[in-house]
Amino acid sequence: MFPQPMEATPQPRERRLGDRRRRPTPMISRFTFIGGRRRFPRRSREREGAYVDQFGSGLFAVVLGLFLLNVLDAFFTLLYLARGGMEANPVAAALIHWGVLPFLVVKCFGIGLALSFLCLHRFFRLGRIGLGSGLTLYSAIFVYHLFLFFNVL
Repeated sequence: MFPQPMEATPQPRERRLGDRRRRPTPMISRFTFIGGRRRFPRRSREREGAYVDQFGSGLFAVVLGLFLLNVLDAFFTLLYLARGGMEANPVAAALIHWGVLPFLVVKCFGIGLALSFLCLHRFFRLGRIGLGSGLTLYSAIFVYHLFLFFNVL
């Protein structure tokens, strides 16, 4: 009677690589550097202890703030030393003894490395504690530097 409509048979998609969902996203992958796939873990129950490929603007603000506070700490430290002050941190004092450039390179590279590690571990409890503690500590150090600058120097 009437012609039967032809059913569209779905064609199986070919996978050239294995199913990427078999294992969780690694800490560092190719997507970490070339634009990631995921900003948050897929399921809320998997949030704690997960790695993601993209990072949000809030995390960027915290990391940038920490880095800038570190640079200001180095600046004020060198300012105090130029005016006759002494460095209380023995590691920083040894670096300053080697010269200003080694002090700045190690201080900025060290905090950059630490911030990168904490950024990768933002969905880990200790990573969040590290970011919050670092921001609190460097903010307190900055307030202390301002106190010294306006009251002592």
